Amino acid sequence: MNNTQSLRERLSKNPGVVLEGLAASAALPMNEVIECLPAAMWQRLAGEKMAELLLDMANWGDVTVIMHSSDVIMEFTGPIPAGEFSHGFFNLPGPTGLHGHLRVGNCAAIYVIERPFMGRDTASVLFTNHEGGVMFKVFLGRDSKGEISASQLEALHRFFEVAAV
Repeated sequence: MNNTQSLRERLSKNPGVVLEGLAASAALPMNEVIECLPAAMWQRLAGEKMAELLLDMANWGDVTVIMHSSDVIMEFTGPIPAGEFSHGFFNLPGPTGLHGHLRVGNCAAIYVIERPFMGRDTASVLFTNHEGGVMFKVFLGRDSKGEISASQLEALHRFFEVAAV
């Protein structure tokens, strides 16, 4: 049995594991690990839609942006600012809160993942580069009961329906 087959079986039984750990132990890029999740748990979209999706997300309210490396898991919860292109980057403006400069041309694919994680349903968007690594993740916000924001989930599904055409 090859690595991918083994991962598919493992993830079908327990899809709520830390995917970065699996990728490291299997010596596979994250995009390949994501695609080993049960098919109903993920969707893929071309990376060229990155700026368009981020502009849409600017209207969603608070989300959690995560950068995960072997050294740190950094999280920011708040709104994504409306960005704009300038000087070769997609810039997220702002003196405070989330801000920065993104090389959107480095985004090869965008994945939406809906799966259980740590005992809760989660919905996230992972932006992957041309090597299959995750640039960053955006987890949808939660309502006062701790459930995934229904309006954000609807907005995400709507975006993917339109963008996938």
